Amino acid sequence: MEEKEIKYALVKQHQTIQQLQLFRVMKRGAREKEIERYYKSNDKKTSVTIKMLNELDISDQDLFFVILAMSLVEDRGDIISQESENINIKLWNKLQVDGDFKKWDTIKIETTFYELNKELGKKNGSSGIKWAKESLDRLSLTNIKIDSDKYNGASNLLNYTIDKSQKIVKIAINPLSASVLIEDKKGYVFHNRIERLSLSKAPAKALYSILAGLVTIKRIRSSIRVSVLIEKMYFINWNETISEQRKSFKRSFKKALEEIGKLELWQIIDNQNDTIKIIRT
Repeated sequence: MEEKEIKYALVKQHQTIQQLQLFRVMKRGAREKEIERYYKSNDKKTSVTIKMLNELDISDQDLFFVILAMSLVEDRGDIISQESENINIKLWNKLQVDGDFKKWDTIKIETTFYELNKELGKKNGSSGIKWAKESLDRLSLTNIKIDSDKYNGASNLLNYTIDKSQKIVKIAINPLSASVLIEDKKGYVFHNRIERLSLSKAPAKALYSILAGLVTIKRIRSSIRVSVLIEKMYFINWNETISEQRKSFKRSFKKALEEIGKLELWQIIDNQNDTIKIIRT
């Protein structure tokens, strides 16, 4: 995809959403169903429960990032809450907002399948629309529940409705993601969709997303363990893999790393001891 075709380049993602393993690299037919995952922070102050009807892959992450990028643009998104006069009740109710998040604002955008697929570089025929609907279904049936010393709440990643008469897709994102778009505060990660969409393979996109959270702009990370990055890309336990699996994962990782190393603002140095050094200018 050429740079000029990308209208919404900047993604601003909440740090908590960034740290969760919501999207993974998977082979065709390997998508798991009815998943529940539980995480506890190292300081024991935050716990997160994720429920998915269908597992999310890297293409789903691409679509989620497009929606976040659109929501960041001031004239594209409307700020709504449970008390808003212009709220779409169906859209809000299916978002399944609970706890403290009920008091928070969120963002609603209106788009079309044509615009979404064009932004993703996908075809706009019936197959493209079918994929986009299925991806939106997977995203809207993923629920995140957070219990922390700052807030307790739950919400689906997003929800959407379709106005068939006008061919308009209305999308509301979760209040946690919306909070860093509405307010100018810390606790977010920037993703560059121009860089991301220049990567051809899902492993490279997955690794790029992980590294964007670990190495901010104009920063250096001197030692990042390869095995930890592979675990995050594929949602595996490295210690439970056998020798042949490790060789396969490392080959895929090496190719992904080579793709990212070709990006103008990234420099990657192999430390030769299962760690890499990343310089992001």
